[in-house]
Amino acid sequence: MLQQRLPGRDNLDALLGLRVGPAQQGLVAEAAVTLAQAQFEPGSVVWGLWNDDTAVGLMAMIDPRHSPFLDPSDDPKAAYLWRLLIDAAHQGRGFGRKALDLAVQQTRAWGLPRLTVTVVDRENSALGFYENYGFQKTGRLPHSEVELVLKVAE
Repeated sequence: MLQQRLPGRDNLDALLGLRVGPAQQGLVAEAAVTLAQAQFEPGSVVWGLWNDDTAVGLMAMIDPRHSPFLDPSDDPKAAYLWRLLIDAAHQGRGFGRKALDLAVQQTRAWGLPRLTVTVVDRENSALGFYENYGFQKTGRLPHSEVELVLKVAE
């Protein structure tokens, strides 16, 4: 069962060791970059993703109500799935989909009706993964990435 755990002294090394495969380099930031940037991103939360005692991934989200850095075109009622990294050794086992389930739960817990994500659109990207989950393209290209949205309100 996939669990979220906040990074801490006891689990930081395991999270820093997470890596994507060679074909995915440049599609998602390394765990160390996400952990460092989160310190300067108001409204962000980073979780390690754990299967029992094994770190299998990292997920970061932003609650837009606490971020002073929204662009005028950003959706203020949509949580932002800022980063999702599943370690190469653990891909293909359903952890990515379970992580999206956790992101949807968090979006609902924040009381927000939508979840957005941006994806680098090139070979080996996660675009199809998100679309298969139910995300839809918005037509926006923030930072030259494809933006997708998922309605999560019940």
